[in-house]
Amino acid sequence: MHWITPWFAKTILQYQYDYTIFINGSGDTSYAWVSLLLLVIVAAVAAISWSLFDLKRQNYETLYYWLTTTIRYYIAFMLINYGVIKVMHFQMQPPSLSQLMQPLGEYTPMGLAWTFIGFSKGYNILIGIAEILSGFLLFRKTVVLGALVTIVTSINIMSINYFYDVPVKMVSTALFLFSLFLLLPSAHTLVSLFIKGQPAQLLTIQQPLFNKVWKRKGLVVFKILILTIFGVQQVIGTFNTQKLIDAFFKKSPLYGIYHFEKNDENIKTIPKEWRQIIFQQDNDRAFVRDIDYNPLSLSVLIDSQQQKLTLNNYQYDYEIDRNGNILLTKTIENRIEKIKLIKQDSQKSGLMKRSFHWIQEYPNSR
Repeated sequence: MHWITPWFAKTILQYQYDYTIFINGSGDTSYAWVSLLLLVIVAAVAAISWSLFDLKRQNYETLYYWLTTTIRYYIAFMLINYGVIKVMHFQMQPPSLSQLMQPLGEYTPMGLAWTFIGFSKGYNILIGIAEILSGFLLFRKTVVLGALVTIVTSINIMSINYFYDVPVKMVSTALFLFSLFLLLPSAHTLVSLFIKGQPAQLLTIQQPLFNKVWKRKGLVVFKILILTIFGVQQVIGTFNTQKLIDAFFKKSPLYGIYHFEKNDENIKTIPKEWRQIIFQQDNDRAFVRDIDYNPLSLSVLIDSQQQKLTLNNYQYDYEIDRNGNILLTKTIENRIEKIKLIKQDSQKSGLMKRSFHWIQEYPNSR
């Protein structure tokens, strides 16, 4: 596909894009859309050809069963995987220090949605459980219940992806259409039950008849094996994701939000317009806001053993007082420059200090 899709785009569609970009964090790349079009064309040609050469067949009940089974497992495995990482609060993380200090206008729609959802662990658990309930699709007798759950769940995912410009629109749309496909055979029954208020009975998808015992038992064993492998992968994947998150979000030795103390002295190593600095992850970056609150990402090097900090191409000795403030000292031009970073309590921000209240005399919206 990495060869056919770019060729199809350039030669047939005359569509130009960066052909080195395949599927990445975005599922809606040019490559993905062109690939989808190509697959739809191939599928349509195959379906027409199959229909013409197989006119004598009276039904496709066996093929339909295996098609619906494949779709059921695909939807369930996809949504259970998403549900688990939401329940574990892995997908959307709580607001970071830099996000707490980021003006609303700097957010992209996707960043705003991610922060909104990631703020509440309880909300993540709730929507994660809703996605895990797609497991009803794994059993023939609860397919309709599972499809009803996944339609609602996929509509919610679609709405976020569409209206907050999250680049997973193709996958979420597919999940919705697949769920709708599973419900189509029961549409008349659901209308009778929910709209007309008439008695109705749901019919279970009939499994193909196997005339040999070993085939019937083998199918059960195969299903158990598939579910076991999936369950083991989920457990292993959860532990591996936790390790990656712990490594990526490991806190800096100087973790915190700091304001530069106003100093009348002529400081040469730090620009006068710097007002705030944030040390976040244990990596080589720090975030600075100037007097106009413009953002700046800087390279830093922290040696916690020697208590040295390299910032703005200068190396400082640093001390941390009992209030968490940092004092930077640097000898330059036969004098010692002292720069004090005053630590701010991030938990005192309006977003972080506000907790759940049963009773609210007035709405607290600002």
